[in-house]
Amino acid sequence: MTDRFTSDLGFILFVLLIAAILGFLLGYYIRKAMRCKKCIELEKENEAHKHTITKLEEELTAAKFRIEKLLEGTNFDAALAKSIMGQVVKINDLEIVEGIGPKIAGILRNRGIKTWKALSEARPDDIFNWLITDGGEQYRIHVPDTWPEQALLAHEGNWHDLKELQDKLVGGKEAK
Repeated sequence: MTDRFTSDLGFILFVLLIAAILGFLLGYYIRKAMRCKKCIELEKENEAHKHTITKLEEELTAAKFRIEKLLEGTNFDAALAKSIMGQVVKINDLEIVEGIGPKIAGILRNRGIKTWKALSEARPDDIFNWLITDGGEQYRIHVPDTWPEQALLAHEGNWHDLKELQDKLVGGKEAK
């Protein structure tokens, strides 16, 4: 009986060993198959991120190009401008033009006038009409006749001439 018990125990251990090996292999391949599905999902997500990054890099390049175009032809020296104008001057700050404050600068920016060059190319009559249309009747007191000239001087970096002109103006208007 002990011989039979020993042989039955050996058979049971052998079957358990085979079952354990089969369970291990089956579990391994199932995990591997499931991991691959996850890998496929992650690869798709990765491709989407790569596409987004490429798109953002293109937008960044385009923005840099636009900035270079805006700065092109501008002789801007912040230190020189500050020493002559007596205040910190930021490039294309429309408020450096006498007669333009924050609200008027906002109206002009909404109309696409975002640089000194653009303001220098605008007609005073058009500027006046924009002020009335976008700002209301209270802007009728403004006279933008010298604004394009001031903006051109700022665009060209002629700070001495701009300061000299502004010293002659009262609120952006030529003194009578």
